[in-house]
Amino acid sequence: MYDVVIIGGGPCGLSTGLALQEKGLSYVIIEKEAIVNSIVNCPLHMTFYSTSDRLEIGNIPFLSQDVRPNRTELLKYYRLVTERQEINIKCYQKVNSISKNAASFTVHAEDRNGNTIPYEAKMIVIATGIFDTPRQLGVDGDNLAKVSHYYKEGHLYYGQHVTVVGGKNSAIEAAIDLYRNGAKVTLIHRGETVLEGIKPSLLLDMRNLLKKGKIDFHPNSSIAAIDESTIRINSSDGTVTLQNDYVFSLIGYQPNISLLQSIGIQTDLSSLVPSFNQETYESNVKNVFLSGVVTGGITNRVYIEDGRVHGMKIANEIAQRLSYVQSNL
Repeated sequence: MYDVVIIGGGPCGLSTGLALQEKGLSYVIIEKEAIVNSIVNCPLHMTFYSTSDRLEIGNIPFLSQDVRPNRTELLKYYRLVTERQEINIKCYQKVNSISKNAASFTVHAEDRNGNTIPYEAKMIVIATGIFDTPRQLGVDGDNLAKVSHYYKEGHLYYGQHVTVVGGKNSAIEAAIDLYRNGAKVTLIHRGETVLEGIKPSLLLDMRNLLKKGKIDFHPNSSIAAIDESTIRINSSDGTVTLQNDYVFSLIGYQPNISLLQSIGIQTDLSSLVPSFNQETYESNVKNVFLSGVVTGGITNRVYIEDGRVHGMKIANEIAQRLSYVQSNL
């Protein structure tokens, strides 16, 4: 019996574990992939917009070569924190279900060999983030092998016709990197422009590439269908068919709503923001807390730098609550 089971081993899950550890509470973190898997899925040469000090957890300093760290530096930092602080995390175990007991919960996990592992705890923290559940295009061909929702690097796509769908930072960064690696890039966005609301470091490059026609940009457009060699788009010019070898659908991510709903956590249907107390981060289900990016639904209003502080508030509430229970036994 643990005091707390944390589901999700991203930065916010690790931060919550450290906060519980400081309070002397027993906990275990269950992560279905590697630690901080959302960062693992980022482009190989990505530089984060947040400064290194705003990505620290557990009051452990993070010094990067530049003000804003790159992916490699951030992965190394979270590995070192996990090792040195002896964070109790079980990687490559997927949570399949959660059962409510009279005075506890049982989290049913499954390892890579298909073995079921039950974890019992008095309370649960869900810190699953959103990046494991990409938003789908919902069109014919969306499930083809050539369609990906994560971008790593451009070298593999030299000379290929590659379509990027989206207009946020991740899509723009992928489109620029693909062009620099010799891909023939098409960018599709449902909005009028992609030059608003993106990182300043991307703005100049994208403006120049669009102005010179180096990237084939289709504004006010959406994917209608995908097949093995083409895509069909709906645009202001009507339906257009384009040659295509690969598609990167980078239109955002969403929380794992099925896990939340399975134990009775309510969510807003439009924003997918779950119901929780803004002070304690307890959901509408007693003794089930929410930490990190998952609290923002699809609003893109909660990031690592915000979610990393949730754990401290959660740990304070849990420690106080368990202390009260012990004093009344």
